[in-house]
Amino acid sequence: MRKLIPLISAAVLTASLTLLSAPAESFADESDTIKIMCIGDSITDGYVPEYSGSYRKFIYHGLTEKGYKIDMVGSKDGGYTPTYTDAATGESFEYDNENTGYSGYAVKAYPGRSGILETLQQTKCLQEKQPDIVTLQIGTNNIIDNHDLNESVNDLRELIDFILANIPEDSALFVSTIPAASPNREGVRDWFGNYRHSADWQTQYDDATVEVSVGKAVKDYNEAVAALCSEMKSEHSNIAVCYAGSTITDDNKAELLFDGVHPNNDGYKAIGDYWTELLDSYLSGEAVSAETSAVTTETASTSALPENTDIMVNDLVTFSRYLLGDKQTAESYAERLKDYDLVRDGVLDTFDLVQMRKLLVRRSAPFGD
Repeated sequence: MRKLIPLISAAVLTASLTLLSAPAESFADESDTIKIMCIGDSITDGYVPEYSGSYRKFIYHGLTEKGYKIDMVGSKDGGYTPTYTDAATGESFEYDNENTGYSGYAVKAYPGRSGILETLQQTKCLQEKQPDIVTLQIGTNNIIDNHDLNESVNDLRELIDFILANIPEDSALFVSTIPAASPNREGVRDWFGNYRHSADWQTQYDDATVEVSVGKAVKDYNEAVAALCSEMKSEHSNIAVCYAGSTITDDNKAELLFDGVHPNNDGYKAIGDYWTELLDSYLSGEAVSAETSAVTTETASTSALPENTDIMVNDLVTFSRYLLGDKQTAESYAERLKDYDLVRDGVLDTFDLVQMRKLLVRRSAPFGD
């Protein structure tokens, strides 16, 4: 694969925001095969046969439809080419099922949980497959166990360091936040037992308290992921943080999660479509000049974009915080948030975030307030 120009992503919770970098030339008409490795827990694995292929199938299909030659790689060889059929539309497509998703795994092993870090070390899949793009969505099981946040973040730092040390320098790692959860849904209630009582077991908490506590834990973890990746940016140029997981929020989790933790195919499609747009932007030639803090576009898209000429980069920051569930942002910017429905579907979600990013890139908007 041709050398990429990796920089930071379009959605980082910092005031000094830079957009996701991309290769200098489009790959849509090239014969180069792009190797993508999706790493994660059961949400990446697929968990149950009904939702096999998880969001990965939609990434493969979406990018293939856009003209890219995609090879999904991982420690788990698919061994066959599955077919997915959309129950609502009847649409069918085949997909490459190879991946590195392990149900029940945490960031790093601790008592009662196996770890993705140790699995990567043992399988040597990164060294053997040499992916061009790695996506990492991990941490849901840390949240389920109410595992110490600082320890989880330190483990994530170690995991990121290991991944970047074992992929080509011109490859890119995308670190995703994790989806919202519904801890009181039937089938997963017992999983969140550590939230249902005080540390000394003297106080039992009701469902409403558990819902709030788990929601806060997810929000705190996601913000820590963004902060960690922003910090590590000074050490590694080929790291990005994105909001693929946050296509499933507190507002839509009832419809997009089949059991309170794992997405159904609608949820997986939302995540997969987001990844497709993000990776397409990365691969098609949009780039950022970090030195001048200005957006440049090597190959501009010709698709129609909204005409919101007053959208600025600080709006991207505000909207990103809103999508992560920041209630203070939602309250403080209630009127402004109405302008962010760029898809014009009456819903504020990450599809609007993708359009906002494209709008800013198209206009070559300067970074700043």
